[in-house]
Amino acid sequence: MCNSLRTKWIIGALVVVFTPLSPALAVDDPLPAGFETQPLVKSSETRDGNPIIYPSGSPQVTSVIGTIAPGGRTPLHEHPVPTYVYVLQGVIELRTEGGEPFQYNAGEAYIEALNRKHQLFNIGDAPAKVLVVFMGEEGKPTTVAAQ
Repeated sequence: MCNSLRTKWIIGALVVVFTPLSPALAVDDPLPAGFETQPLVKSSETRDGNPIIYPSGSPQVTSVIGTIAPGGRTPLHEHPVPTYVYVLQGVIELRTEGGEPFQYNAGEAYIEALNRKHQLFNIGDAPAKVLVVFMGEEGKPTTVAAQ
C-alpha cells in the first residue's frame, strides 16, 4: 500500500515537472533551437553496484552545495537514503570503506553508496564544490556521522 502511494506520488511529480516539456520531448520532434541535454547519470544502482532503494515514508528531496577547501575533506559519514552527487568545480576523491578510491572531476556525477562509510577529499589546488541531492524521507536524516 505504501509502495503504491509512493509510486503514485513519484508519477504525479514527474507529470507536473515534465508536462510543460512534453511537446519539445516528443519522439519525432527535434529539440528547439538553443536547448540541448547532456546525460550525466542514468542508473538503478549506486556507485558500488548495489540497487537503489527508496525510503518508504513521505518523500522529501533535499539539495545542498558543499565546498571543500584544497587539501580538505568531509567527515567520515554515510547516507541511509539515495544520494546523487555532481561535481560543480574542482577534483575530488571518493574513499568508501572497503572500496577503492575513485576520482571525480568537475562535470561528473555519481549515485552514492547506501549505508557505507565514506569521505570526499579535495585533491586539487582550488576549492571543490559538489551539488548533493538526497532522495529522502520527511523527518528522517539524510546523513549519519560515522561512529
